Amino acid sequence: MLEAQKIKRLVVTLIKGLPIIILCLVAGLYIAKKSIQYSTPLYQSMAKIKLDDHKYGMSANNLYEDFDVFSTENKIETEAEILQSPLLITKAVKKMSLEAKFWRKGSMKNTFLYEDNPFLIELDSNFNYYDKNIEFTVNQNNAITYKNEESQAQIGSGLLNGSSKVEGSSFTLMLNETLLAQKELDVQGTYILRVLSEEGFVADIKKNLDVKAVDKEIAVLRVVYKNEDPVFAADFANTLCDVYVTDYIETKSMAAKKTLNFIDDRMIEINENLTASEDNLESYKMENDVVNTLQETETGLREISKLRIQLINLETEETATRELEEYISAGDYYEGTAINFGFGDLVLTELVKKLKLYTDEKKDLQLKYTDDDPRIVNVQLKIDDVEKYIKEAVSRNLQNIETKRREIEAALKILELQFEDIPTREKELHKLEREFMNNEAVYNFLFQKKLEAQIASSALISFHRVIQPASVSKEPVSPNRVLITFVCGFLSLIIGVIVVFGRKLISGKIIGKADIEKLTATPVLAAIKEEKGLGAQYVDLATTVLAKSKGEQHSILVTSSIKKEGKSHITNHLAQSYSKMGYKVAVLQFNPYSENQNVDYFIEDLLQEKEAIPTQEFVQIGFKELSEQGIFSLSHKRMDAVMNGIKQNYDIMLIDTAGAIISPTAQALLEYVEVALYVVRSKKSKVQYISNIDIMQEEANFDQMFIILNGVHASTNFSGAYNGSHLNYKTRPKGFKNWVKHYYQTYVKS
Repeated sequence: MLEAQKIKRLVVTLIKGLPIIILCLVAGLYIAKKSIQYSTPLYQSMAKIKLDDHKYGMSANNLYEDFDVFSTENKIETEAEILQSPLLITKAVKKMSLEAKFWRKGSMKNTFLYEDNPFLIELDSNFNYYDKNIEFTVNQNNAITYKNEESQAQIGSGLLNGSSKVEGSSFTLMLNETLLAQKELDVQGTYILRVLSEEGFVADIKKNLDVKAVDKEIAVLRVVYKNEDPVFAADFANTLCDVYVTDYIETKSMAAKKTLNFIDDRMIEINENLTASEDNLESYKMENDVVNTLQETETGLREISKLRIQLINLETEETATRELEEYISAGDYYEGTAINFGFGDLVLTELVKKLKLYTDEKKDLQLKYTDDDPRIVNVQLKIDDVEKYIKEAVSRNLQNIETKRREIEAALKILELQFEDIPTREKELHKLEREFMNNEAVYNFLFQKKLEAQIASSALISFHRVIQPASVSKEPVSPNRVLITFVCGFLSLIIGVIVVFGRKLISGKIIGKADIEKLTATPVLAAIKEEKGLGAQYVDLATTVLAKSKGEQHSILVTSSIKKEGKSHITNHLAQSYSKMGYKVAVLQFNPYSENQNVDYFIEDLLQEKEAIPTQEFVQIGFKELSEQGIFSLSHKRMDAVMNGIKQNYDIMLIDTAGAIISPTAQALLEYVEVALYVVRSKKSKVQYISNIDIMQEEANFDQMFIILNGVHASTNFSGAYNGSHLNYKTRPKGFKNWVKHYYQTYVKS
């Protein structure tokens, strides 16, 4: 519920500030329109180049394989950098015969001249006024005055079709007679001239040039160029592509010719080295009877490896046999852990198992019989026989292993003697073969490349193709009308909202119930809307105040911070409401700024006993003398008696006082009342005065003070919450026009 109230307060604030927001929006859109109108438009042209791919391109056929001499597969990003390099840009500028740029000067912006340029320029050898804007004016006599564009100081003069000088630099500015014969152009006027150096042209063009791959996996480059003139943008993009292809062919042909000359020189030298190495290899083989050294070496090494493996197996078998021998000699068969040996004789394995069985059988018999029993003696004899047989077998096996080891070691020595002289022979042979093979490989490689270089130097074609030439753009890409309009409109709306809420924050005034609740703990009893006549809201207020009062006689004080916050208005309407409800009402007018100063009795007469305390149904009592500093009679010694008498004679006593910030009247009268109503007016009462409510209660030790929020928005209900105008028990008008008028009166105007 609280969140909904916050949203409604924000919405009402926005609706009331709608004229300001609309004004900011209109101003933002106007700025956007003027910004677009006076911005220099840029036109974009795009061309595409298909790069040759050695795997899938045109050069991937047999005749032109490896066509680009020593180049490997094209690197797309590298080609993109080459295409926008200063070298190719300079070549494109020279091909288009661009020496200078001309603009026709306007009041708000300058217009670039390309196809409609009526001038030609020829630079003298001493010209050095590059990369600077020169403003020149052509008059009726074809006289030219040159000025510095920034300082507007004159820097030279001359004649059309004649010599001109600008700060020591000479050149000739001529009319383009060919163009003027085709078009009627007004030559007179003011122009801007900029003669660009090569570096200047490159920097100027690279600002609006973008070369990128369509996709990193696709060998297609996209060349995008932007310029003030759409025709120039298309012409330059196409020229740059043509220069790229031409430069590619020239570079390839030049590299092929240089490579061909290098290969011819090297092949003569390599041929001589190859013949000499071939003769040396043949002589060595004949002298040393070498047939196939590699095969002989491999056979011997295999035999040695086989014998060493056998020797290792014998060592393993010997170790396992000795472990078995130690195990049998120990006699404690399987007492701790099972035997762990690698001897692989199946007979011995079975004997060992049988030895285990006899041992277990002996242990079982010893549990029932003594060692002298024939059964135990018989088992022991079997154990001894098996043990004796195993020991004999182990001994013979160890002897056989030793014999085999000696035989294998003797064979190894014989084989190893064969390799004593092999390293020297093999080293010499490998050296001669390596020299021969190197010379042969280099000769074959150069011969192959010679054929390819001959083809490349003769074929003046390129497999790079312009698959999409640049076309003249009809619509500018900059400025972006939609984006600029959207951004300006959006920012203006934001500014409008900031202004609306900023006004609310800067004003420092109370707007709604939430503003009061942030500043004080004193409750808001009711919210009163501005309306003519005695509305139902005052009856509700009167009933609510009575509920807060105690006893049969009710005394109520109405005050505020300053004047014109509506306390007298609320006092009068409360008095009328109570009177219609049948109560005897006494209204004490102690407010010097009240518009209603009609009184029936004066308090001075009552204090001096000139008049008796009245007893009619409705009475208004006031003062004869009022001042902004307070009312002197409040300190009269009979004031307590008079106030108590009025309270006894009337059901309800209402006291209207001056502002509590201006006069101490309200503070002094708190002791005579049961309920105090502190009026705060929306969009009138300042935030800084709210703290006075708590100060008054604390000083007077008074806890029955309530706040009345006066003059609230029409969509606010009695409790101070924003509920909308549809909850005010009034029928909304029918018809769109009346509906708009109703909501305008409710939310905007109110």
